[in-house]
Amino acid sequence: MKKEDYMKIVAFRQELHQHPELSNHEEQTRSFIKKFIQENMSKYNIYDEGTWLYCMKPYRNGHKTIVIRADHDAILNSKGVPFHGCGHDGHTTILLGLMMEQEDIETDTNVIYLFQPAEENGSGAAFCSPLFERYHVDEVYGMHNMPGLEKNVIYYRPETVMCASVGYHIRLRGIQSHASEPEKGRNPAFVLSEFVKAIQPLSQSCQFESFQFGDISFSSLAMITVIYMNVGSMNFGISPANGEIALTLRAAKEGELLQLEKYVLDYFARVKDQFEVEIETFDRFDENYTDPQLAKKSIEKLQAAGMPVKTLEYPIRASEDFGYYKKFAPTVFFLVGTGDCPSLHHDAYRFDDEIIDTSIQMYQTIINH
Repeated sequence: MKKEDYMKIVAFRQELHQHPELSNHEEQTRSFIKKFIQENMSKYNIYDEGTWLYCMKPYRNGHKTIVIRADHDAILNSKGVPFHGCGHDGHTTILLGLMMEQEDIETDTNVIYLFQPAEENGSGAAFCSPLFERYHVDEVYGMHNMPGLEKNVIYYRPETVMCASVGYHIRLRGIQSHASEPEKGRNPAFVLSEFVKAIQPLSQSCQFESFQFGDISFSSLAMITVIYMNVGSMNFGISPANGEIALTLRAAKEGELLQLEKYVLDYFARVKDQFEVEIETFDRFDENYTDPQLAKKSIEKLQAAGMPVKTLEYPIRASEDFGYYKKFAPTVFFLVGTGDCPSLHHDAYRFDDEIIDTSIQMYQTIINH
């Protein structure tokens, strides 16, 4: 980029970094994005959809259409304060920088620049689904910065890039009794502890290889993490009636996530004759999937342009709601390495501005070649 333009977008990222907003609350963030476009670019139409927005030059029917997506929500740090601990401020900046670089370049392709909210809780991509009803989209691209991978190297992986996951919150209500007469009540502690013991192999199964769990065969990673559990209260005279547990279910394949869910649902269905059972699900993420044929075509373009590209050997265990877009068109999701630095969601994490130029060039190569 021209130094002047680069400094503008870096200044924008720094401003955005100072005003983090959590998923589904990104009103000021969207205002910042719109203001930057209006002040620095004139050839794009801005479509403000209330909770999300997109930009494009005048649409041309019959032309190939691609979507390039960036997310812009933040998370909480360990002190409960919002911060951009995943680098979405950087992703948004990259997309704005790309728009600046492409503004005066004419191509045969319609390019839609999608600014998506609420990635962290898995709800944002679904908000943007009307976009795919309005336009025939041929391809969708996205990226994430990635600590621990070689800096300014572009990584890709055909098929699974990041895992599918879902959160479960399960409440049991039994019968309370005096602590001296536990036989007269129904204490959920034993059901919950037996369940935790039963899933212990799944909490330790963190490799992308096939394995057997009971009568279920998994072809790759499948795991359950206990994130919270509580039974009763600090009352030594009571055998409690109430208990709850929260879990994150995760699998490399969406179909195998469904198998995990069936196991959990079947387990607690078996105790409904003893306890009232309530189950809620949260933060559902589809498998983040890269279309192999589109990946091959994209990587050939990048390599021909001399850009550094490497194959990611194994998927990333974390989830990303970009996977939702594969319902509408072939998708490719890149990881751009940020080298040796604090991991995503770590309190000390900060987005590395030095990968901005590489990321913009990556997208420009895909658009213009």
